[in-house]
Amino acid sequence: MNVNGKLRGLTKMFGLGCLCIAVTLADTYASDASSSAELAKPTVVSINLCADQLTLVLAEPVQILSLSHLSHEEGGSVYVDLAKRYPTNTGLVEQVLPLQPDIVIAGQYTSRYTLRMLEAVGLRVEILPIADSIESMLGNITNLSIWLGQSRKGEALVKKLRQRVEALSSESLSHRPRAAVYDPNGYTVGENSLRGEVLELAGWHNVASDVGITRYGQISLETLLILNPDATIESPYSPDTWSRAQALSLHPAIKSRGLDADVIQVPSAQTICGGPWTVDLIEQLRLKVLRE
Repeated sequence: MNVNGKLRGLTKMFGLGCLCIAVTLADTYASDASSSAELAKPTVVSINLCADQLTLVLAEPVQILSLSHLSHEEGGSVYVDLAKRYPTNTGLVEQVLPLQPDIVIAGQYTSRYTLRMLEAVGLRVEILPIADSIESMLGNITNLSIWLGQSRKGEALVKKLRQRVEALSSESLSHRPRAAVYDPNGYTVGENSLRGEVLELAGWHNVASDVGITRYGQISLETLLILNPDATIESPYSPDTWSRAQALSLHPAIKSRGLDADVIQVPSAQTICGGPWTVDLIEQLRLKVLRE
């Protein structure tokens, strides 16, 4: 091969080598950028109790800038001890702005004025709706995990919760004892509500359906005596600090008429919001069925 031929060959080899190096570097930089983006999860301020709970489940600690003040109340917060590691807010715009979060998570009943103010200053605001069924609860987990950049964690959690619910649904029960959710002033829930679905999946017959209540309603003391459930399920916000409304289930008429229902007390924190603890509650109430 002559000198010119050798030069052309070296040039081709050198050019190919440069190209390979360039492609490798580009891939490396792209990979690094992708890793950095993956590491930089959005920071969050929650101004809603239910969002607090799911944020604590799904977010990394470094993402959480502030939670609502209700997250520090034992009566409302499932993860009260964990929540106490973080600052709180009362949902005021002036408390949120200095934190400059990437995302603010509010509830469907958060003040419209607050939401408009937050959006007006350029903050991203997402609304977490109230979960009124197992499906909507799982949907909230999925959506919030996406907002937080934690979709894989959300998918894994939803999958596990579905498996637990399906396992309960597939078990056959020889009997379904009768129960009434009996909140202060006789407020109760029907089958088309999260707590109603919890009762159904746990294996109880909800007596609210016997009087035509499908979502939310009231059962008077007289009606409760007629229905004569095997159990009443209560969720006092502060146990043993009875108000007159809460004391309805202690009325002397209940015992004088022979109503001998078991009273099942469920922590209010397990019933205020929907989340993984809701499936825990189904399993706990199923154990009560098996003992009836």
